[in-house]
Amino acid sequence: MNNEVYLPNVPQTSDKTWAIVARKGQKKARVDNSIKTQITAGNKNAPRVLNKDNSITPVSDKRLFLRLPQEHEWKKLSPAGIREIVVKKLAISPSLIGKIKPVHSGFALSPSSIEARDKILDAGNGLFFSGAKLEEATNWVSVIIPTVAASIRKEQGEVEVSKIMLDDEVERVCSMRPAHLKLYGGNKAEAPHCTWMAFFSKALSSSFKVFDESGVARKFKKQQPLDFFKRCNGHHPTKNSSRAPSCGNCGSTNHP
Repeated sequence: MNNEVYLPNVPQTSDKTWAIVARKGQKKARVDNSIKTQITAGNKNAPRVLNKDNSITPVSDKRLFLRLPQEHEWKKLSPAGIREIVVKKLAISPSLIGKIKPVHSGFALSPSSIEARDKILDAGNGLFFSGAKLEEATNWVSVIIPTVAASIRKEQGEVEVSKIMLDDEVERVCSMRPAHLKLYGGNKAEAPHCTWMAFFSKALSSSFKVFDESGVARKFKKQQPLDFFKRCNGHHPTKNSSRAPSCGNCGSTNHP
């Protein structure tokens, strides 16, 4: 009689079953650090190819500006009226001028070509007796002059501060006459003070005050609008929101 006991064959489980993978975790292939270092070093030493098509080139402003005093009668004209009177005063062809756009200091003229621009500039003396000036585009430096008194008291009584008076005062205190001067912001007529903006052809070396009682003039910097985060539906600025992408299932930003 044979007393040997035969055990049933146990099937071998694969290491790739979902239960084992979930318990042990998926093993990642090993990376040789020496090979990785060589590849990285080779990439650093490789010459960089610059795309010449994407190079940034400064774009110069080719417009011409028709500078007009604040009370000039041409200020009320439309662009079509300005075109007619400029063509008449300069004795040039209407085809030399493209678009005409109103600006704070007058009108901006866009010549149809570089040759047309030169012809318009050469004929600019025809505006000498009209009180208008034809100038090339310039990079003006904007300066804010805050809390300028609306009127000052002199020996002859209270005098309203005009644009010409402020021009002279600015030239006195900083030895440079502004190229253009205008009221800035929503100034009320009955307010005792107002804010002016002065434009200079070059940067000033120091700050200044006008009439010894205004605020300190400073360089104008346009305020950048707040950038709101799109994932917060525009309710929070980007500086207060997480930059990490949120999980599509749970909404968490802690996932790698």
